[in-house]
Amino acid sequence: MNRLKLGVVVVLAMGFLWQSATTVLAEDKYPSKQINWYIHSSAGGGTDIFSRTVALRLRRILKANIVISTMSGGSGARMLNYLMEQPADGYTLNSFTNSNLATMARGMTTASRDDVIGIVRGCYDPQSLVISSKDGGTYKNIEEVLAKAKESPGKVKIGVAHMASIDHVASYEFGKAAGVEFEFVPFDGGGEIIVALLGNVIDMGVLNPSEFMGQYEAGNLIPAVFLVADRLKGFPDTPTAKELGYDVEMATWRGVVVKKGTPDAIVKTLRDAFAKSMSHKIYKNYLEDNSMGPESILIGADWDAFLDSKWPIWQTAMKDLGYIKK
Repeated sequence: MNRLKLGVVVVLAMGFLWQSATTVLAEDKYPSKQINWYIHSSAGGGTDIFSRTVALRLRRILKANIVISTMSGGSGARMLNYLMEQPADGYTLNSFTNSNLATMARGMTTASRDDVIGIVRGCYDPQSLVISSKDGGTYKNIEEVLAKAKESPGKVKIGVAHMASIDHVASYEFGKAAGVEFEFVPFDGGGEIIVALLGNVIDMGVLNPSEFMGQYEAGNLIPAVFLVADRLKGFPDTPTAKELGYDVEMATWRGVVVKKGTPDAIVKTLRDAFAKSMSHKIYKNYLEDNSMGPESILIGADWDAFLDSKWPIWQTAMKDLGYIKK
C-alpha cells in the first residue's frame, strides 16, 4: 500500500472512531430524547395542575421536551403497569399520589412500593369537602349537609377521585366521626367532580384548593370544611373538622417517581432538576396560591422515607375498608 492510500485509510478510520465516540457520548448524555410523564387522573385536577406547573421550568432546566399525558384506569394501575414495562432509564416519569399507594396495597398493579424510586414530593394539599354555591346552592354550610345525611342515611352523594383513594378515605373518616353515612360516587379526577358539583349531580365533593380555586373565585364553589388542624389563611371563614369536634386530618400529597433500577446518575439529575424548578418563583407562587407552603417539598431520600412511612398505613387502611383480606 502506497503512502497516499495509507493516509486515506488512516483519516477514514480516525473519522469513524470520532463519529462512534460522539454517538456514544450523545447516547450517554441524559436527557438526549423526549421524556414522557404520565398522570392517572383527569385534566384540570390537582395532579394535572401540579405536574404542568413544575414542568414549566423543568423543560428549560433539563433542556428536553417533556410530554405530560393522562393514562387513566384502575386508580393508577394501568399507569403503574406501563411504568413497569418500560426501561429503567429515566425517560418515563409517573406522578404519584396517595391513590397510587392504595392501588399498590390492594394488589391491583404489578408494581409495589419497592419497585419505584422517589424523585420529589411537590404538594401536601389540604383536603376539603366542597359544596356548590352556584345560583345560591343547595346547602349553605357543612351543618346543613350533615343534617341531610342524618335525615336520609346513605343518600347524600359525595364525589371522590377513585374509590379507595385519599378522597374516599378522608370523607369516610369524616362521616364516621360525624355519625353519618354517605354514598360515595367515584370520578377520574377533580375536574370531573367539579362538573358534577356544578350540575348538582352530587351534594358534595372532596377537593383541594388547587382544584377548586378557579370556581371559588368565580363564586360557584365554596369549601364547607377543611380536614386540617388550623384554619387556612386564604379561607378564614371556613371551619376545620377539629373545630367542629371531629378528629379528622387528611391531606393529598403528590410527587414523582421512576422505575427501580434507574441509574443513580440519572436519578440525581432528575432530583436536582426538580429541586431547581421548585425553587423558582413560579412554583413558589403556585404553592402559596393554593394554600400550601415550602414544607410541601421533599427531595429524593426524604420523599422515599415519607413513602416508606405511609406504605404500612395504607396497607392497613385498605384492609379496614375491606378492599384486601385481613
